[in-house]
Amino acid sequence: MTVGGLAAMMLSMGTASAAPVDPIDPQPEAEYCQPGNRVAIPTNTANTLDVKYRTSVTNGTSSTQNFKFTSKKGGTTTFGVSITVSAELKAGIFSKIGAEVNGSVEKSMTAEIGEEVSGTVKPHSTLKGDFGNWRENVSGWTAYQYSNCSYGTKTYFNAWAPYRTNWKVYY
Repeated sequence: MTVGGLAAMMLSMGTASAAPVDPIDPQPEAEYCQPGNRVAIPTNTANTLDVKYRTSVTNGTSSTQNFKFTSKKGGTTTFGVSITVSAELKAGIFSKIGAEVNGSVEKSMTAEIGEEVSGTVKPHSTLKGDFGNWRENVSGWTAYQYSNCSYGTKTYFNAWAPYRTNWKVYY
């Protein structure tokens, strides 16, 4: 076989166009990630009121009436996660909620006794009042990320953190 014929055969097999492999850095273009546990919060779910006290008032007249609700019970709402995780990972989840979803979240919040709300009640209706702490609710996942940037098995969770004490008044 001639030198030209050998070169043509190597080209058709693909070896002539392949880049030489550097034995010190076999994948110079490969992406690298620092290995470790990761947290992602892709979903901000509907916020909920952690109710500590409920009341209502009925207006049986044909005109509007004034009302005033005063909380007679209080309570504390704390940050939580639906799965068991390390303290470090739990802190990471809380930090992500504060940084990416709601900067007002707290690790713990207490709804106090004696908080008031007032207004008017429509004729022939019942006005309800719920008092407590609003919770920011999120769904996410945690997984170990390898140096090649791929993830191990994802573990999904729900998490919540209080951010405001409030009355919710509704018919």
